[in-house]
Amino acid sequence: MVRRKIPRCDLRQIYDSGQCFRWQPQEDGSFVIPACGRTVRVAQQGDQFEFQCTSEEFERVWSTYFDLETDYEEIVHRVDPADAYLTKAVQYGFGLRILRQDVWEMIVTFLLSQNSNIPRIRKNLRDLCALTDGQVPTPQQLAARSEAELRALGVGYRARYLLGAGAFFSQYSPDDLYALSYSEAHEMLRKCPGIGPKVADCICLFGLHHVDAFPIDTHIRQILKAYYPNGFPLERYRGCAGILQQYMFYYDLRPVNCQTKCNRN
Repeated sequence: MVRRKIPRCDLRQIYDSGQCFRWQPQEDGSFVIPACGRTVRVAQQGDQFEFQCTSEEFERVWSTYFDLETDYEEIVHRVDPADAYLTKAVQYGFGLRILRQDVWEMIVTFLLSQNSNIPRIRKNLRDLCALTDGQVPTPQQLAARSEAELRALGVGYRARYLLGAGAFFSQYSPDDLYALSYSEAHEMLRKCPGIGPKVADCICLFGLHHVDAFPIDTHIRQILKAYYPNGFPLERYRGCAGILQQYMFYYDLRPVNCQTKCNRN
């Protein structure tokens, strides 16, 4: 077991924030987290965390996964105090972090996310993983499935996109994306069937940790229209704009606003 004090980290907020869909909440409030070819159980009391793993695994896998090298306090302090909306958003989502997730898992996840919602994405991803012993199917495994088989999982028209991504990334390794710049990765992802600008930005942010990626979905579009009619000040927040986008997205999901089960499209 590894115990760590981690500032600005809240497991429930991260789980609810629309960036990870395979975490398994437990009755005691802890989470079982499958990622990076490993599985860990994590419990939290305030800013104290317990990881059911060795110190070596924590340092090699989970410290990176939870982005513990990034100073989120410094990012929050960069927020313009005159920006009332963003100030409230970073206060509300005090425990958010951008996880460093597997890029192929994010490709599959955000193909499933189109015109969907968080509970449905979780179910679709869980059912898809059940085809391959609980693991995200590899590109080759996905390409070998039939459209009818995938549609039977309830993914609808997204089955075509999954098959297309399986075929595309059977020829081009998803891991090669890690070596590309944000613009290069975005351009390459757009060549894959079913990946448009928003999905490419989600993959860049949550799978490649390009934190200047700024996905614009329904929630963010409405926020920009209401509070940033001249556009979000991306230049001011270069190096953390995508992180701030996640605070905004999560703030817009708060119960008073969440009327449609948290769309991620």
